[in-house]
Amino acid sequence: WSTRVGSRVCRVSPSAVVMLRDFLLAAIIPHAIALRPIATRPPPHTRSSHVTASLPPPAALPSLASLAAASILPTCLGFWKTGYAVSYGYGGAMLAAGALTLRCSVPALAQAHALALVFYGLRLNLFLLYRELALPEEIHQMKKREASFADRLKRAPVILGCSALYYLMAAPLRISAVAPTSGPAAAALVACSFLGFGIAALGDTIKTYVKAKEGKGYLVTSGPFRYLRHPNYTGELFGWTASALLGALVALSQGASFARSVLPWLIGSAVGWVGILFVLAGEAAAGEA
Repeated sequence: WSTRVGSRVCRVSPSAVVMLRDFLLAAIIPHAIALRPIATRPPPHTRSSHVTASLPPPAALPSLASLAAASILPTCLGFWKTGYAVSYGYGGAMLAAGALTLRCSVPALAQAHALALVFYGLRLNLFLLYRELALPEEIHQMKKREASFADRLKRAPVILGCSALYYLMAAPLRISAVAPTSGPAAAALVACSFLGFGIAALGDTIKTYVKAKEGKGYLVTSGPFRYLRHPNYTGELFGWTASALLGALVALSQGASFARSVLPWLIGSAVGWVGILFVLAGEAAAGEA
């Protein structure tokens, strides 16, 4: 067998052609067989016309490692400035936890629940950034302190403790993300979370505006401060309480088997709620001092 390439005539022996044929058959046919779809009959229990809700597979949800990273990495800003661990780290952890869940295929209830966390975290960080850039230091109180590398490492226990708290505060979202069904009560609790976080945002905005105008020591009595001494803390606690109650309601309304499967998250949710309750109570008491 011969062929012309340019001005040259290349001759190939019959034995080489046979060898090439055998090589192609050996290389292609096994892959063709492996890739060919094989018709199989579905298991008997899947041929039923009755469809039951099932939990999303673990692969459809954020991994535990990614949730831990979402809590730890933003809080590590505390190594730069101590106050960042409980401000930008707080908002960043909540924002990241909600955003990770929104990227997954979860029920509508969990999407709304995740949006509440995203709203809280994004709003808080934008507010903190504006306050730090536009207002005097006596208002935002993010003072820069010189510290050695060893001194910064001593902040690690506080940073890890804050990260653990943020991780547990997002635990109710994990429960709503795997719930096969939900009801109007669950939707109402999501709405209460948004309401609480909205009140907190309003309180932060009014307090910052008035104190920037009248001075740090001025007592704010306008807007929601007319009815609540600390609407920012009260609204925040209301929002996190609604989130924790949502996790408990969903867990208990799906039956004993479902409740047992999410029991670690349910316990974590309760611990996170108690933790933020003490933190906000301490902040409110410090504000009165």
